[in-house]
Amino acid sequence: MVRIIQFPRIVPAAGTPPKRIEEYVGRIISGTSNVSIARMISPPGWSEPYQIPEFEEYTIVLSGILQVEAEGHCIQIQAGQAVIMPSGIKVRYSTPEGAEYIAVCTPAFSPDIVNREMVINDYEIQKIAKPSILSTIIFATGPEEIDQIEDLWVELRRFIQSKNHLFVDRMNKVKFHERKQEILERNASRNLRIFFASDEISHKNIGYCLCSVASDSYGEIESIFICEEARNQGIGTKLMTQALSWMKEEGGTDIRVHVTVGNEDVIGFYKKFGLHPRQYILSCPEEK
Repeated sequence: MVRIIQFPRIVPAAGTPPKRIEEYVGRIISGTSNVSIARMISPPGWSEPYQIPEFEEYTIVLSGILQVEAEGHCIQIQAGQAVIMPSGIKVRYSTPEGAEYIAVCTPAFSPDIVNREMVINDYEIQKIAKPSILSTIIFATGPEEIDQIEDLWVELRRFIQSKNHLFVDRMNKVKFHERKQEILERNASRNLRIFFASDEISHKNIGYCLCSVASDSYGEIESIFICEEARNQGIGTKLMTQALSWMKEEGGTDIRVHVTVGNEDVIGFYKKFGLHPRQYILSCPEEK
């Protein structure tokens, strides 16, 4: 079946200063495990730790210079050139002057098989000393990655059930795949976007905001959740800011969000973004 990838997945990048990774084919965005294809936009001075990948990497430099350090050599790959890096070789990439390039990995890239060396510097020591402060990256995906929110969605439902005991049985009847299908069908003619918050070190998704919008129509926060260990660190604000900005760019005329009774503490958070209570909907705890 022919598939079109509408837009790439923005992947958290290792190294400093931050570079942008746009993955078009890979384990998550396309469900492809044998190959990944990504566009790298790397700033001047970027470098990452040495790694010993369990995949072959084929790189085509589009502009700038990609520096490759491997097997005791330091090679500069110019624009229009390509480099093949076999698996199992200790290598470090950097862009002293900045570069844009395409990277193809076989099998597909995964943090589990890149085998980066741990580098302890002042920044990392600060993180270890204050483990409660997470360094997060926000990236956006389309509805094709909605399954990635399942674990967090389950945590969200448990959290809501702890706040409102009257509707626990009704909530338990709705499984994730049913909720997912309902959202997709209801928004078949609207745009859906998922904003993820990912821990920069572990690459674990620690929060998400699923939203929908249509031009000259309303935008809606369909679901938003931050896992417990990542709360009170400004992550929710980052997710909401990007979601609201996207809905405005897509021509949304106003914004809606539903708040479950028992979870009224979150209303103060939404008020920061100009969202205020408008109506109450009453329902029977048990279906008649």
